[in-house]
Amino acid sequence: MMIVLESAIWIWLSGLLFAVSHSLVASLGCKQWAYAHGLQEPRYRLLYSIIALLATGVWVFFVHQLEDAPLYQTDGLLWVVMVGVQVVGLIVALAAFQPIDGLVFLGLRKAKVGTDPFIISGIYRWVRHPMYTGAMLILLAMPEQSWNGLMFSLVLCVYFVIGSHFEEQRMLAEHSEYASYQRSVPAFIPRRSLKNE
Repeated sequence: MMIVLESAIWIWLSGLLFAVSHSLVASLGCKQWAYAHGLQEPRYRLLYSIIALLATGVWVFFVHQLEDAPLYQTDGLLWVVMVGVQVVGLIVALAAFQPIDGLVFLGLRKAKVGTDPFIISGIYRWVRHPMYTGAMLILLAMPEQSWNGLMFSLVLCVYFVIGSHFEEQRMLAEHSEYASYQRSVPAFIPRRSLKNE
C-alpha cells in the first residue's frame, strides 16, 4: 500500500507540473511575449501543439515507470456498460472536432478571426467543452483499472475542469459575445432544456 501511495504522490506532483507548464504556454501573457518576439500565429499554435504532445508523452512515460497495483477488472454486464460509456465519450470527443478546422487547431493555418476561434455549432450548442467531456467519460469508465491509472485519470479530470476556466478567460478577452454563450450553455453536462436549439 505504501508503494501505491508513493506512486500516487508522484503522479499528482508530476500532473501539477504538467498542468502549470501547459497552462502557462497557453496563457495570453505567454502568447503576447511570443508575439512581441516575432513568433506570430499560426506558428505559436503549432509550437504549442508540439510542446503539448511532447510534454504529454514524457508525463505518460514517467507514470508508466512508477510501481503500480491492480485496482479492479470488470466483466459481464458491468463491462458492457463501462465500454458503452467509453464509446459515448469517444463519439462526444469526435463530435467536438467536427466543426473545428483541424489545420487551424494544429497551427498549420491561421484562423480567419482572432487566435482562438469561437464555435457554437454542432455539439458546442449543448456543451462548451465537449472534448473534455468525452475524454473524462473515456478515462473514468475504464473497464480495467490500476491504482496509477485511476490517479492519472483523476489528475487529468481535475486539470480539464481547472484548465477550462483559463480557456474561458481567454475566450472572454477575445470574443465579447462569449459571455452570453457561457451563461446559456453548460460547461460539461448538457441540460435537458436547451436555449440554443
